[in-house]
Amino acid sequence: MDKILSQLKFAYQYIVNSIGFYPTLISIFFFALALLMLYLEAQGLSSHFKEDLPFMIITNGETARLILSSITTGVISLTVFSFTMVMLVLNQASANFTPRVIPGLISYKSNQRVLGLYLGTLVYTLIIMVNVRAEYYNSSLQDNSLPGFSIFLAMCFTFLCLSFFVYFIHSISQTIQIESILESIHTVTHKELSKAIEEDNGPEVPNVFVNSHTWHYIESPKTGYLQSLDEQAVLELCCKYNVVLDFELSLGNFLIVGIPFARINKRLDNMDEFKENFFELVDFYREERPSVNYLFGFKHITESAVRALSPGINDPGTAIKAIDYITDLFVLRMQLTDQKVLCDKDGAARIRFQHETFENLYALSLSPIRLYGKGSSVVVLRLLYLLRNLLFKVQEYPHLKPVLSQEAELLLFDADEEIHNPGDRQKINVQVQELNKMNVLYTALPLLQVKK
Repeated sequence: MDKILSQLKFAYQYIVNSIGFYPTLISIFFFALALLMLYLEAQGLSSHFKEDLPFMIITNGETARLILSSITTGVISLTVFSFTMVMLVLNQASANFTPRVIPGLISYKSNQRVLGLYLGTLVYTLIIMVNVRAEYYNSSLQDNSLPGFSIFLAMCFTFLCLSFFVYFIHSISQTIQIESILESIHTVTHKELSKAIEEDNGPEVPNVFVNSHTWHYIESPKTGYLQSLDEQAVLELCCKYNVVLDFELSLGNFLIVGIPFARINKRLDNMDEFKENFFELVDFYREERPSVNYLFGFKHITESAVRALSPGINDPGTAIKAIDYITDLFVLRMQLTDQKVLCDKDGAARIRFQHETFENLYALSLSPIRLYGKGSSVVVLRLLYLLRNLLFKVQEYPHLKPVLSQEAELLLFDADEEIHNPGDRQKINVQVQELNKMNVLYTALPLLQVKK
């Protein structure tokens, strides 16, 4: 049962993030609504409204067919145009920013709902149009009436589609802006980081992971990214077999088939059965979504900054915005330890995950920006400003001071090699002097030599 539930959870995650999820649901709703309206029409719904609200009911068959035909043609045009705009936006985002942001753009629920409204209206109208036949209603009604109220409802849905088309144009124009993309990635990553911090048990490592055991390794069953797993089901599996599971690689890492990535503290007689059950609870897939792992959020923001600094784009302003967003995420990441421990209902530690260390994450995120922006004094000054913000928080986490000091020295080394303008070098020195005055780092940062 646990395996089935886990597979359903993974399938749900794929389906929800698909661009066709909401359009499919909304289309099914409109299909059911059309059938319901036809049933009510057969019971005399239009006849009832014809007496009280005659202006709402269409009684001419040719007029009804003309209206429904026009609605169908217009909604199809809106749908095609909207889907075309979505594809153009995705193509432009991939070319100008990074292909990794495409899954996030596809999963925007507001745009999916608008497209779903178009498709649902089209489905509803086609069903009603097919049933605009006097013979069908003649079997139930004596006045040979048309489904007038259902046709009026189709017109209302069309007005709604036109209104949401204006909203869609506004939304899609906002979506393609890099500020909107960066803010969206930052929001999702910040949420996942906050969630990880809430679940953090602190830096202390349980003895079960420290004491020496005859560990037995588990090899990867396939090649791919270890994205996620059903934590509760895996925890119950470990309790069932009375083992302790230790992941040697953090979630989000790329695994090679046959290469160990986790271990258990003892050999089981039914090891193959345990592995088979365990692999059913682990999810491998290629998309890198910040909503699954906050590490991907750092990567997406970094790649957007690097693409902005490339000669083809040459947009340092976007890189600065990306550095600002990533600064806030690093301040939050300081609060998280480098591991996550899950305990069973009795409080015994059963599973340990490795988080990407702050040092590795810092280098992974800022080294590419430093490499491509080392010749720009604006980027260097912004990276020093990032360091200044982190130094205000690092007092609570003294073990991170050497990391910040080392990365700052690397930044100044590259700036010394690439930036030759005396005025720019003096501006950098002013910023470095302010950092040294904070007296937070163990050693003062070196100043750049300025030629007179």
